[in-house]
Amino acid sequence: MSQDLLHRFSFRTAPIRGQWVRLDGVLDEMLLRQDYPSAVRVLLAEMMAAVSLMADGIKFKGAVALQSRGSGPVTTALAECRDQKLLRGIARWEGKIPEGHTQEAPAERPTIHYGELADLIGEGRMAITLTPTREKARDNEGGAPNLNSYQGVVSLESGSLAANLEAYFANSEQLPTRLFFAFSRNTITGLLLQRLPTPDNATEVEREHQDVLWQEIDILASTLRPGELAELPVETLLRRLFHEHPLTLQPGRALSFSCTCSRERAERMLQALPKEEILELLETQGMVDVTCEVCGARYEYDRLHTHLIYEPGEPPIH
Repeated sequence: MSQDLLHRFSFRTAPIRGQWVRLDGVLDEMLLRQDYPSAVRVLLAEMMAAVSLMADGIKFKGAVALQSRGSGPVTTALAECRDQKLLRGIARWEGKIPEGHTQEAPAERPTIHYGELADLIGEGRMAITLTPTREKARDNEGGAPNLNSYQGVVSLESGSLAANLEAYFANSEQLPTRLFFAFSRNTITGLLLQRLPTPDNATEVEREHQDVLWQEIDILASTLRPGELAELPVETLLRRLFHEHPLTLQPGRALSFSCTCSRERAERMLQALPKEEILELLETQGMVDVTCEVCGARYEYDRLHTHLIYEPGEPPIH
C-alpha cells in the first residue's frame, strides 16, 4: 500500500521546526518507467524527497524544482513538486555509473547510498527554482507571466546532497539546518530539522538557551542510523530521538506522482520541429507518436491529426 506522506512537527519549547517525508508509490511511478542504475535511482529519490520538504516549508503557489547539470555521467537530473503535493522527476546519464553501496545493520532495513556526489555529477551545479503559477506570475498590467521569479544556486562542495543543501540553507537563507535521507527498497525517507530565527526582542539569556537547545537537538539527530530512518514510522522515530523534548506532530499530507505532459504540449513540440521532417516520418511510418520521457504517456497522430497541427481549423470535406 502506498505511503506517500509528509508530516510537519515542531518543538514546544524551542524555535525549531521539522518535517518528515516518505515516498514509495511516487517512486514506483517514476523509477519503474526508466531502467535507472542503482546510484542514479538513489540520487533522484533524494532529490524528490528534498523538493517535497522545501515546497512544504514555504508558502508558495507554484512549482519548486531542484535540478543538477554537470560534466559527470549524470548529465542532468530534475525533481519537481507542484502545489506542495504533486511530484515528478527524471534523470539522464551516459557512460558508466558508479555502483551504489548497500549498508546493512542488524534488525534494520538495508539502505543504498550513491557514494560521492561528485562521482555522479562531476563538475557542475544544482539550482533551486521557484516558478509561480501563471495566475500569480502575471504582473499588474496583465502581461506575460514571469515564470522564473527566483533561483538559488547550491554549491556542490560536499559528498552528499544532504550536506550541500544544509550549507545552502545556512549560507543563503541564514537557517541552520540538518537533513537526512535513507533509500531502501524503492522507498525514500527524509527528515529535516531547521532552527527558526530568534525574535529581535529576545534577551541574551534566551538566545543562549536557544543555542543550547539547537545544539542538543543536533546531537540527538546525529545518532540517527539510516536503517532506522528507512524503517520506523514517524511517531516512533521522533519518540526515540527526542523523547525528552515535547513536540507537536501534525497530521500527514498525501503526496502523489503527476506529470505535466498533455496532448497540447505534444502538439506544440511538433509545431516547433521542421514540418518537412514530421511529414516525412508520417509518410514512412503512417503515424507520428510522441512519448513523454517522465511518465511514459504516448500521444499518437494519424495523417489527419498531423496535418491539422500545421493547418488548424475544420478538416476539408471531399
